[in-house]
Amino acid sequence: MREQNLVSYFFIGLFLFILYQLALILSPFFTAIFWAAILAFAFYPLYLKILGLFNLKTGQAALIATVFVVLIVVIPAAMFLVSLMKEAIELYQQVSNSIAAGKMVLFVEKVRQTMALEWIQNLLAKGIPFEETISDLLLRAARTVGTISTIQLTALTKNVLGWIFNLLVITFLLFFFFRDGSRMYDLLFQLIPMSDKNKKMLSLKVNDTFSAVIRGQFVTSIVQGTLTGLIFWWLALPLPFFFGFLTFLTSMIPVTGAATVWVPFTVYLFAIQDWKRAVILLLVGTLGISLSDNLLKPILIGGKTKLPVFLLFLGILGGLHLYGFTGLFVGPVVIALFFALLDIYQEEYRLDRSKN
Repeated sequence: MREQNLVSYFFIGLFLFILYQLALILSPFFTAIFWAAILAFAFYPLYLKILGLFNLKTGQAALIATVFVVLIVVIPAAMFLVSLMKEAIELYQQVSNSIAAGKMVLFVEKVRQTMALEWIQNLLAKGIPFEETISDLLLRAARTVGTISTIQLTALTKNVLGWIFNLLVITFLLFFFFRDGSRMYDLLFQLIPMSDKNKKMLSLKVNDTFSAVIRGQFVTSIVQGTLTGLIFWWLALPLPFFFGFLTFLTSMIPVTGAATVWVPFTVYLFAIQDWKRAVILLLVGTLGISLSDNLLKPILIGGKTKLPVFLLFLGILGGLHLYGFTGLFVGPVVIALFFALLDIYQEEYRLDRSKN
């Protein structure tokens, strides 16, 4: 008996050690694995349709589906990043030239002379020891933006090869996720030590949550990014493409979201007394860009997952804090699995205790 226990302990220890080493080996590719899995999950119904419609082998159908995803997602994303880098360089050059030419000083002085900021400055001067003027702070902020832009631009250029490599890894993995996805799922399904009923319930919960989050996040972000880009273009504001994409990214962040892009521009327009454009941007930003987030996400995400909106909010926010961008998807799934496990506990374990 002791020998059998020793063998079991040795096997478990060896298994955990190998699992840890495997995690270390795969850790450089976790991001690529995650996004390949997301794409495979999103386009798996397409793969199944290709497989059934043309009566192909799994490898052939997986290849066609992978090429399709590359053509409509990966290549456009790469071209999009190139355009984005060009606009980021242009933005940096504009900020640098403005600081070098002294235009930033003139702008700050104009801002300082507006009634609202003058009143705030006087109030601070009376009630709080305030050594630096608002203009000094804004100038320092402008120079900081220029410095940060230089650093980020350098990092961006260095990471281009890394992005290309990740795109190749994602494409490579996507093919195998399409081809072998069902076998991977069946293997994982068999390894989980639970009843088939509970495993199916957990699987359904993960599937519903992932599909709802993917659909909800991306649809909302596309709507908000498009609205921001269009209003920036219509109001002749700088770099509408760049700030539209920036809104696409920031709209996935709870609380502030897309407002982190359009609110500073609104404040800027009010500060320079461009009342017409300021009011238009304020109305479109409040009633269009930001309101669409509050309308679409509860419908697209909360409706299918059947989770309270505040829990989804906390799951997304906590996921972002722990896992970065991937936490947008991981957080809500963990919340959904927690409640699914609570249901299993309530149905089975508490029921067993009541019988005893």
